[in-house]
Amino acid sequence: MRAAILLRLHMPKGQWGMHPGRQKGEAHLFGRWPFSLCHVFMGQPVHSVLSAFGLIALALVVRIAMGTPPPAPLLPFYPSIVIATFLGGRLPGYTAAFLAWLCAGYLFLDPGAGLQMQPGAPLAMLVYIPSTIIVLEVVHSLCTGAMNLIAAKAALEREGRDQAEQKAHLLGVIDELQAIYDEAPVGVGLLDGDLKFARINTALAEMNGFSTEEHLGKSVWDLLPDLRSSAEPLLRKVLESGEVLRGVEITGETPAQPGEKRTWSEVFYPVHGADGFRRGVGIFCVEITDLKQAREREDLLTREVDHRAKNLLAVVQSIVQMMKAQGTVSDFKEALMGRIAAISRAHSHLSENRWNGVRLQALIEDELTPYGIDFALGDETSNLILTSATAQALGMVLHELATNSAKYGALSTHGSVEVTCTSTSRDDAALVLTWAETGGPPVSEPSVRGFGTRLIERSVTHGIGGELDYQFRPEGVFCAISIPRTALR
Repeated sequence: MRAAILLRLHMPKGQWGMHPGRQKGEAHLFGRWPFSLCHVFMGQPVHSVLSAFGLIALALVVRIAMGTPPPAPLLPFYPSIVIATFLGGRLPGYTAAFLAWLCAGYLFLDPGAGLQMQPGAPLAMLVYIPSTIIVLEVVHSLCTGAMNLIAAKAALEREGRDQAEQKAHLLGVIDELQAIYDEAPVGVGLLDGDLKFARINTALAEMNGFSTEEHLGKSVWDLLPDLRSSAEPLLRKVLESGEVLRGVEITGETPAQPGEKRTWSEVFYPVHGADGFRRGVGIFCVEITDLKQAREREDLLTREVDHRAKNLLAVVQSIVQMMKAQGTVSDFKEALMGRIAAISRAHSHLSENRWNGVRLQALIEDELTPYGIDFALGDETSNLILTSATAQALGMVLHELATNSAKYGALSTHGSVEVTCTSTSRDDAALVLTWAETGGPPVSEPSVRGFGTRLIERSVTHGIGGELDYQFRPEGVFCAISIPRTALR
């Protein structure tokens, strides 16, 4: 009984109070008959009182059938009181007890003495009252406690099922997070308070050059001593202050790629235990070596483009200043535009190759193919790469030779031009490009050097840094350009 009362005190509101309709929702918890009848009339006063009257009437019939004097005058009424309490609680129980007391009192009257009771009846009636109350309260408490226990059992079973479902869900989430942790393309790790690896994923293990098992329980510096000077102060700071450090760049060597400097972008964050104290440091790590090199190349390229653009403008300005107005305005404009176009073609090649140079064969094709000039490059020279400055200067030279030939030389008639490029064993030159015209008008050396000749000389000596052999032979112009090794990439 004490256990039942304590249980009632701890049950949530709404599970143990005697409210209407409760027995309907919980009667099924008692299973088989007769437990399914426990408190079925709880909250139904009319039905419960009627059941008490019915039970007492039945007990009275049994009492009368026992004859006079009965062996136990009050015995038939106790089962009725117990059953009434069992069915409906205190109200029908006390109703049945009162009716039983009245009936017993009537039966105790001496038939021949009016209202006088039989000997010993008053004492029996007096003992009946407390014994009935005790039995009634015990039965009521047992029934209520049983109902509460069964309701608590059902609640526990529901909670157990809910917890099982939650556990299954959490296990699924944990498995999913573990899969993400293991297969993440970024390095993820966890260090304890001594900066030893407590957890690490495959990506970070591969960056470091050890297996995941080799990391666990090992100090960071036992495995990666080259990173200690740059990383340890930051990790200690996170442990001591709880501050999250983002965008940390760490540079050094690891056993994964010995002898090669690598760069990582990392996030260090504090990890707290259940008690709220910091227990370690978490790591997110992404290798940015290639990205950083690409940025450096981009910066270098930007500076190179800026430098070349200034040079290009300086060349154009120089050409304009050196040119003399000869012929008509349209002739001057055509000559100027042709020279700028030659510079532009070389510039386009450089831009396509990200300022890493221009193939010699591609440059010659661009300048000579429009004039129908055949040229021959040996296997050893066809794949040579010119520096940006050399490419711009040589493009100007080839343009001047071709346009002069088309206006005044072999290409102005039915002559021909032979262009060759051969490597040389000379220490001061890597190759020699020759231009030889034949079959054109007779050629004689002019008394005054024209702008085209001066531009060729200036481009070879200053732009290429080579030597020029420029001759006006009777059969046609001959030009030999020695290109130094420094002009090649």
